[in-house]
Amino acid sequence: MGATERSQFLPFSRFALLQRLRQQPQWRDDEAAVERFLRQFAALQHQHFRQQLHGLKRNFLPFSPDRDTQVFIDYSVQQREQMQHELLGALKQLLEQANYDRITADDLDRLFSEASPYGLQLKVDLSEFAQMLLYSRGHDEVEKHYRHWKTLFLKKHVITLPVYQRLFLLLKLKPVETRIGEIMQKEGIERKKAEKKLKRYRQNLPDNISGDHIIIKLFKNIPQADLEMLFPNTQVKLKPFDKLKLGVTAGGGTIGSVTATATKVAAAANPMAAAGALAGLAAVVFRQVSKFFGQRTKYMMTLAQNLYFHNLANNRAALTLLVDRAEEEMFKNSLLAWFILHRDGTAENENALQQRIEDFIHQTFGLTVAFDIEAAIGSLREAGLIDAARLAVVSPAEGCRILEAKWLELLEDDSAFGEDDGVEA
Repeated sequence: MGATERSQFLPFSRFALLQRLRQQPQWRDDEAAVERFLRQFAALQHQHFRQQLHGLKRNFLPFSPDRDTQVFIDYSVQQREQMQHELLGALKQLLEQANYDRITADDLDRLFSEASPYGLQLKVDLSEFAQMLLYSRGHDEVEKHYRHWKTLFLKKHVITLPVYQRLFLLLKLKPVETRIGEIMQKEGIERKKAEKKLKRYRQNLPDNISGDHIIIKLFKNIPQADLEMLFPNTQVKLKPFDKLKLGVTAGGGTIGSVTATATKVAAAANPMAAAGALAGLAAVVFRQVSKFFGQRTKYMMTLAQNLYFHNLANNRAALTLLVDRAEEEMFKNSLLAWFILHRDGTAENENALQQRIEDFIHQTFGLTVAFDIEAAIGSLREAGLIDAARLAVVSPAEGCRILEAKWLELLEDDSAFGEDDGVEA
């Protein structure tokens, strides 16, 4: 999303919105009826999203890397493919409902080419993944302070980093046989060499993770230039300057030590003295190699610390959190559209209604957003609370009667509560 584009995300809670709406005269004029109507509407929406979560958990189960229940359902290959297809489709829809924006392949190419502000040079091979979904919501900027070699590390510099406030990531590795075949064909090598290469590519992955699993993660406050850190096959390398610095120190120190040692060995008549000189050389080499790996360890610690503090939820917990966020966004959208139409009676068209809502948000919260009018009207239409042709909503009392009838329909529909599809816990 460009810097000038407005987000559809509403960065205030439903509780803050309800508090502000309760201060409006149109709310207080019929407060009891409005409160009762919205309680019923919120409960109906909650049940709707509960059904979505139930379907997500059902379809995710065969692919979960974290399950603690025994397997009693033997899914066929066709069933797994269908469940994966339904899971991905439902997740994309849910992410849109939660006002997440997709990060495209072009976005990734641009972001991967940017230098890491943490001093990391990261590389990710996206060809490892059979499935990948990456979405973000909310943008911010943070300031980082660091010392630069150009000022001899004496003065701190301040850099401003664009940040994704929320980030969703779904990954599924390609099966081992598929990847081996791809490596053999791409590099023109035999199977054994391809197997060794694949083992090296996946050396940082847990042993229990395979192409049968789907990994789902939610993060917060991730610098855009550090997206590579989210992938499990990230390779950490030294930057060119660090390689040069270590090469000079290690190379210069080692060459000097080798020259001095050779001189001592040639001049030493005592075997013990020669052995001591060689031991000293070994110590110098060991010290320089230790510096190299110490620098790499420092990089890895930076990577681990950022992931530790930025992780929000994983796998099934991520699904639950995502559904909760989608429900929150949909409720705020629906409530704003209903209230403005309840206040004004009607609107000329959807564009005019959208503008009124955006003006209300700006006046009430001081925020500029791109209100998702289609989602709001769609939600109200699905609940039977709006005449979409006239853009007029029902009264609170009529809304209560409609919602009560909807609840009776749900109670008579066993599938609405997920009791008949044989889902494992």
